[in-house]
Amino acid sequence: MENCDDGMVADLGQRLLSALGGNSRLVILTHNNPDPDAFASACGLAAVISSLDPECRVQIAYGGIVGRSENRTMMRFLPYKVVPFGRVRGRDNVAYALVDTQPNAGNNVLPEDKVPAIVIDHHPRKKTTRPLLRSTPFVDIRTGYGSCTTIVTEYMQCLKVPISAAMATALVYGISSETQHLGREASQQDRRIYNELVPLVNMRRLSQIEFSRRPREHYIHTRTAIENAFVYRQVIGSRLGPIKNPDVVAEVADFLLLHERMSWAIVTAFYSGKLIISLRAVDHRSQAGKVVRQLLEKNGGTAGGHNQVAGGQLNCQGLSDREISELDLSLIIDFLSQITGVENVKKIKPLVSAELNDPWADDSE
Repeated sequence: MENCDDGMVADLGQRLLSALGGNSRLVILTHNNPDPDAFASACGLAAVISSLDPECRVQIAYGGIVGRSENRTMMRFLPYKVVPFGRVRGRDNVAYALVDTQPNAGNNVLPEDKVPAIVIDHHPRKKTTRPLLRSTPFVDIRTGYGSCTTIVTEYMQCLKVPISAAMATALVYGISSETQHLGREASQQDRRIYNELVPLVNMRRLSQIEFSRRPREHYIHTRTAIENAFVYRQVIGSRLGPIKNPDVVAEVADFLLLHERMSWAIVTAFYSGKLIISLRAVDHRSQAGKVVRQLLEKNGGTAGGHNQVAGGQLNCQGLSDREISELDLSLIIDFLSQITGVENVKKIKPLVSAELNDPWADDSE
């Protein structure tokens, strides 16, 4: 959309408005436990719809929690209010849009009886999402983009939607955090949009978000992650056990991959009845999304991601702590075998502890 002519403007605006089907309310849903890319995408789409139809009431909502301190700080400075989905009233009489996620992906709170009006994402389609996507009026999925924020920003530019300093700050942080400052899976479009937005950014606010103050729990989780960390050949990982903040899993995976000798990071944890897994890879050709799908979907879980970043979850309802611990460890072993090609994985070494720790046997927290 870099060269967006009048025909493209009219077509994009028409398609978005037509997708709403005359609804006077739109609820934009992010994936559960939203990250900066999801927040920024939602705000950008809200601005686009409000510009096209000022009478349409737009709300942004999410499932799960906002756990990371950076994300909570970002919420304070967003140009639109973002609320838990439980606070949305009259859910049956609204149109729904999904950003940075897809219907039936297993990571959002779109009501089961609803077909979204709009889906904008940069993750690959999955078997579970394809049927509803075929029924969705407006679908824009660009797997070659490093962030969903870039897609929505192109809409704003094409439709000449004003971009305030607050909006630019959110958009830039959405792209930056998703691509690690354009160093991870960033496309040419991500780089172009980022560079065009930077002059509009409130740098003081951006700094406050990126370097937000951490609560005590952050250091507790960091200690647990390091004490439970292990290495096997070029893989580093950690089993966190039961946690209170699901955002910790991805945060620890990013942290562990900073180890100079490692090519992969895997982190598992248990939250709200589900075993969560997060993968990170150094090589942009690693196909982490494919790896995690092969790991989890055969066990009935849901998963997705890109070449370097991926994650998923397994429902563990009805399982005892011991069974969950065994499942947790078996996933780690399967992953190590899959990545290294070693059929009988042995001698997994602790990173800093004297021996490998079992988080399910640790009652310290």
